[in-house]
Order: sequence, then C-alpha cells, then structure tokens
Amino acid sequence: MVDGVEQINQNEVFKDRQFRYQHIYRLRRTKKQKQRFLSALVKDIAEVREDIQVIEYQQNKKYVSSNLYVGNIETADRIICTYYDTPPKGFGSYYLFDRAKQRKAVTGFILVSSMLALLAGGLLTMLYMAQSGNTFDLRSISTLFVILCYGGYFYLLSKIAKGLSARKTLIRNTSSVLAMLSLIGEGAGKKTAFAFVDEGCFGEVGLDVLQKSCKPSAKLYFLDSIGAEADLYITGDGETPIKLNETTRLEKQKRQISYIFSAKTASDDSGTQYYLDQSELNQKQLNSTNMMKIIKLFK
Repeated sequence: MVDGVEQINQNEVFKDRQFRYQHIYRLRRTKKQKQRFLSALVKDIAEVREDIQVIEYQQNKKYVSSNLYVGNIETADRIICTYYDTPPKGFGSYYLFDRAKQRKAVTGFILVSSMLALLAGGLLTMLYMAQSGNTFDLRSISTLFVILCYGGYFYLLSKIAKGLSARKTLIRNTSSVLAMLSLIGEGAGKKTAFAFVDEGCFGEVGLDVLQKSCKPSAKLYFLDSIGAEADLYITGDGETPIKLNETTRLEKQKRQISYIFSAKTASDDSGTQYYLDQSELNQKQLNSTNMMKIIKLFK
C-alpha cells in the first residue's frame, strides 16, 4: 500500500512538472525567460538534492549563458545532459545533426514573416493616409493613438526580424528535461552527474563548456527530443545511429559523447536523415514508452 501511494505521488509530481515546463516555462529564449526557468528547475531539484551549481559563461560582451549542474561534474564517471533553451521557429521538419538545414529553415521563416509584416505595415500606412487626408495633428487623440500603434508595430517587427520562438517545446527539449528530473529524483548513482546546458539550439557552446569541466574518461549522454512518437536511437559523432532497445548497454560505448534521440528516418542521395516533422514537434502528449526506456536505461 505504501508503494502504491508513493507511485501515485510520483505521478502527480510528474504531471505538475510537465504542466509547468510545458506551459508556464516553455519559452527560454531571452535572459529573463531562462532565469525564470532555471529558478523553477533549481527549486524542483532542491527538493531531493543539494549539490546544485549554476555556472555562467560569456559568449560576447552583451550576453551571458548559463549551465546548471547537479552532482560533481569534475569527478563523475557519466554525465546525463540536455539543452534547455527554446529553438526559433522555422519551416518544415527538425533535422537532427544537420545545422545547415536547421539554419535554412529558420532563415526562411524569418525572411517570409518579415516580408509579410512589412507588407502589412505598408498597407495599413496607405489606408491611414487615405483616411486622414494627409493631416498630422499632435493634439489629436487619434494621431497619438496611431503613433502608439506604430511604436507597437516596430517593436513587433524587431522581434520578427530576430526570429520568433517556437512555443510548443514539450517534445523538442522539455521531454528530456522531465526525464532527467525523474532520474535525479530516483537516484542514478554517486558517480552520475546531470547537466542542463544553454545554447543547444544554436550550436555546441554549452556542451563544450561542460566538456572542459569533466574528466576525459567521463561518458556524456546527450538527450534530444526523446518524448516524440518515434523510435529512440543512440549514436556518437560520425557514427551510424543504432536503434535503442531493451538489450542496449551503455557500458559498451567507447566514445565520450553519445547522443540519444527520438526521430523518424528518410533516405536520400546524401544518406539517412533523422528528423521530426511539425506534427511530432507539436505533440501535446509525451511518448510514455520512450520516457520509461530512458529512465530504465540509466537506473
């Protein structure tokens, strides 16, 4: 009976976390959004662990990124990690391990959305000029209202030009965050550490910072989009991914970094592509089978 009550409580905790990270803290693009997310994450982890560390590293003079570590990164034999930042919106599917296609999809979306915003602004300006009779009286309430509208328009245009954030982040990286929280809560050994790294949507900066802190013999397992309705795979740099199943043993991996991800496959002249289309990325429910496989794999 005690085990049953404990299981129910654990399920309620997971549901609560999924709701908060799926809806309340789903955007992690700006410094303020990331700080809110990290504060919530620290609070959740602090319920079961005290060895939490947030480290900052500066990419340029204006922007500081942050990694969150749980456990001793320097002495850990294995480190389970994922990125937490929000990806920008882009056209088409998300191709794993193909930064060129990812940049092309995001750039295309920015160009099209910016052109549409400029076209809408031009049409509204012509409509206003036709209605106002070319008069511009600062003492008029209607004129002040138009100025306010233009201010809002240019603010929105600047956001569009920088790239809009993807608002449905449950599959892309929240699923990995939730799986890691479950592993932290259940315990994964004293020689296991966890890392939530920044800037994973734009490159390997956060992962590189992590690598510099851990010992060369440490095994890193990087999770990506594990909650999708697709098969799980494991691979290393330059290796052909293999499907993850019940017989997969992590101890046999000789490489330092292994990537564990969920994806569909397609073949073309360049080889096999691993991707998730928009229907998978926009899922509102997690693939519980994949989530349990990951938790079982590391326990």
